[in-house]
Amino acid sequence: MIYGHGDDIYRYNNIKFNFSSNVQPGGMSAGLMAYLKEKIADCSSYPEPKANDLERLIESKNNLPKGSVLVTNGAVEAFYLVAAWKRKHRSLIFIPSFSEYEDACCLNNHTLEFKSNAEFSKTDFNPYDLVWICNPNNPDGKIYKPNELKNNIKRYTNTFFIIDEAYIDFIKQDISLLNLVHECKNLMIIRSLTKRFSIPGLRLGYIMAAPDVISELEKGIIPWRINLLAQKAGLYCLSNEHSDNFNLNGMLEESERLQKEINKVKGFSVKPSDTTFFLVKSQSKASEMKNILAEKYGILIRDASNFKGLSENHFRISSQFPEQNNELIKALKEWN
Repeated sequence: MIYGHGDDIYRYNNIKFNFSSNVQPGGMSAGLMAYLKEKIADCSSYPEPKANDLERLIESKNNLPKGSVLVTNGAVEAFYLVAAWKRKHRSLIFIPSFSEYEDACCLNNHTLEFKSNAEFSKTDFNPYDLVWICNPNNPDGKIYKPNELKNNIKRYTNTFFIIDEAYIDFIKQDISLLNLVHECKNLMIIRSLTKRFSIPGLRLGYIMAAPDVISELEKGIIPWRINLLAQKAGLYCLSNEHSDNFNLNGMLEESERLQKEINKVKGFSVKPSDTTFFLVKSQSKASEMKNILAEKYGILIRDASNFKGLSENHFRISSQFPEQNNELIKALKEWN
């Protein structure tokens, strides 16, 4: 899906408050911005063909053996690489979830099946070659229990589990399956650096898996996929990740407040979430709401009606700072 995602701010004029993209509020840190300004002149030369320095740093920080990481052009490239690697295989996707799993599988002629994420606990995974799971899940913030995931990964060894942990930094619970990468060759973890560090425009993600799996995926890549500034940003972010005032507790408290306040507004129903983004169901069509909020209030929301399994009345909100959230609450009350 080329179009239809969040953060389509380019479609509108004068957006003041962007609730459509699940990234850290406030934008890129001042430190990173200053660092990248210093590195712009380096763009006169080619970057590393495969971002080796960044891959080695990620392996070191996560105690992974050499060859366990592949840096990608955003997490999305990772999904397409995996789908191409397992071309014409059978995939199961739990919904609602990120549309690019389905699109990557369709492009590579997978046999696709969909199940509600509420059915996870009672699913037999034997029939499937690949299972795609987002944890915490986009768009509803659902959290899959790590022990349940672990048990299934170890039980169904002929099924490959792709766990998208793009939003792992935005929850308090320790649900990552990173410690299983060492022992489970049917597990792959995909992460994004763009959410935590507010750099979606640089497109930067990575895959963690067994070295022989990474070696297979590398057969499908082209040189210089990761631009020089993205590589420099990744090295900077992971070397300075505790210096950018990332306030998870504050963000989660504000998300909880926003959810409660929206739920009080007549005509809107919030699906509770333990992370910074959540679903809202409106009595009006989400597409109409999105356009009017953008044009009248300068507020951008994520129309979630194109997530498989959701209705035309669903939209997604990513909590911002209190002042911005208050503007959204005010606009929804006026809408009502």
